[in-house]
Amino acid sequence: MRKKPKTLIFPIFLPMQGCKERCIYCDQNLIASEEPIHAAQQLEQARSFLQAHSGKERQVAFYGGTFTGLEQGKRDALISALKGYLDEEASFRISTHPLFIDEDIIRWCKESGIKTIELGIQDFDEAVLRASGRNYTTEEAVRACEQIKAAGLQLGVQLMPGLPGASFQSMAFNQTQVEKLKPNFLRLYPVIVIRGTVLHQMWLRGEYQPLSLEEAVDQCASWQQVCERAGVKIIKMGLPSQMDQSSIVAGPWHPAFGQLVQTELLLRTLEQKYEPDSIIKLDKNQWALIMANNKMYLEVLQRRLPGCQVELIVSDSAKARQSK
Repeated sequence: MRKKPKTLIFPIFLPMQGCKERCIYCDQNLIASEEPIHAAQQLEQARSFLQAHSGKERQVAFYGGTFTGLEQGKRDALISALKGYLDEEASFRISTHPLFIDEDIIRWCKESGIKTIELGIQDFDEAVLRASGRNYTTEEAVRACEQIKAAGLQLGVQLMPGLPGASFQSMAFNQTQVEKLKPNFLRLYPVIVIRGTVLHQMWLRGEYQPLSLEEAVDQCASWQQVCERAGVKIIKMGLPSQMDQSSIVAGPWHPAFGQLVQTELLLRTLEQKYEPDSIIKLDKNQWALIMANNKMYLEVLQRRLPGCQVELIVSDSAKARQSK
């Protein structure tokens, strides 16, 4: 069966616009790590994108703030600037806060050509939400998700492993909620401590300890396994690789975070297949994962399966080339 072409996305960043309060971990200007582009310029680029890819499935995505928290006039102006360039294959995607979803907003979204809504839930557990200064309940977060799905819109959920108050129990609770709600896709952003945020001050006072890189990778790998069973697609793990590293003071940031998660999943498979002191045979893709990042995960594998050795499987065609 022919694979469906990937939806093309053109992002427009509106850092913290529409947000009624600053989250303790957030500075989206630093996360974006790029010079801000004037809204008019972004809209002009979006129009060119829509025209250049006519007939292909594509979306203009408003990221970085609480889109449905913007004043009605500003929302209408942003949508109106592009709506005339939409065709049957084009639509909008927005990111927003669960408290800014209700029947009227959803009706406006559908009338405005918005097909996908990403909710910054961050965590479904109320103890974690309270500790992180998120002013909504589990029930309100779940209701926002259910309203979006019931309206026939695509639902995306963003979660942040490692928030203050998080535990293995809260992670299990989050996984149960995702299995029940079955969003169309999920983003996982393990918490990092960004300079100048409230969380930075908490960390300096010893009131918050972020996940280690190994812990964050382990949790995201477990999420991958849960989501595969539930039929939920994870589209992003870890914050952008291009963000300004000087703004990060602590936490599990890595430029190839998603690759580390895939390597951890490979190790879990190998642990089930092999015993200690085994010779582990790897194809070229597996070999590349194990040897990447200064052989970081080769060391992990050898700790988990003491005495093991790894061996690259050489294909018959490669053997023939080598013999010439």
